[in-house]
Amino acid sequence: MNVLVTGGTGFIGSHVVDVLVEHGHTVRLFSRRPDVPERLQGRGVSVLQGDLRDAESVVAAMNGMDVFYHIGEMKNTTRSAPEENIRLVEKIVRHLGPSGVKRFVFVISITVAGIPAEIPATEKTRPAVALRDQYTTYKKKSEDIIFRGSHGAECVILRPPMVYGPGSRYLGRMITLFQKATPLGLPFAGKGRNIVPLIHVKDLAWAIYLAGIQEAAAGQLFNLTDGLRHTWFDVFSALAGALQIKLRILSLPPVVLRIPALVADFLCSLFGLRPDSNNYVTFLASHVLFDNAKAKVFLGWEPGYTDLVSGMQDMVEQYRGESR
Repeated sequence: MNVLVTGGTGFIGSHVVDVLVEHGHTVRLFSRRPDVPERLQGRGVSVLQGDLRDAESVVAAMNGMDVFYHIGEMKNTTRSAPEENIRLVEKIVRHLGPSGVKRFVFVISITVAGIPAEIPATEKTRPAVALRDQYTTYKKKSEDIIFRGSHGAECVILRPPMVYGPGSRYLGRMITLFQKATPLGLPFAGKGRNIVPLIHVKDLAWAIYLAGIQEAAAGQLFNLTDGLRHTWFDVFSALAGALQIKLRILSLPPVVLRIPALVADFLCSLFGLRPDSNNYVTFLASHVLFDNAKAKVFLGWEPGYTDLVSGMQDMVEQYRGESR
């Protein structure tokens, strides 16, 4: 199978590429870097150099591909980035049929599902609170574009939550935050006892791979989490344990955080950005749990990483090894 991957050198995409290579597929990486990563050389991986800001280069990369995994995106840190990402998705969708792509797999975010009105939520559960930051808005509009009609290819959308595991792009900043927070405690909305949706990156990569090959997945949307009732306290404790840091949570009433959140929203709006910080405070203080039964049935997928402590330990050990 000939496969195109955007974002294939990033945190999630690199794990997806590993799975594809292990299963004997021919992989084309769409990347700004011209060279095949050293660990993938001689393993059926090629690079088509391009930039997501150049939609024509993405379309050119699609030609002759059987499956297209769109994992990469332009970082949503500028006023124009969301619209650029949406236009790129529109362009991709229009060229699925002409390019010969048989299946398009798009990775978005669980934030599109908002804060569910009931838990465990399914793909059909309506949100009690919709998140309207510019990142989530771009993903939601892209989702609507893809499912608006037939485009000459089968489409699958995956909504992962917070992803942890080896190669995490946020771990360095989390370690710095934990170390600085040690004397007083880590400020958090509430006591951290509310449920947070998680998935290990290797479980996510396996599900993304299956979304490209399983016949039953065509035309489906999946909320993809490990389905377990982890709390923020569990997450912080597991990470602190792996770092061998004594950490306590400095519990703050959510209302205390809403004032700086509103200020942050206002200041960002002056630059055309929409972080929706107030609703994210609500998200952090709410139970958020999604059922993964649909993914189990349609993808034939099961999460293999259910021990948060060992998962965090592996992540930290790899980070320390690479930092030496």
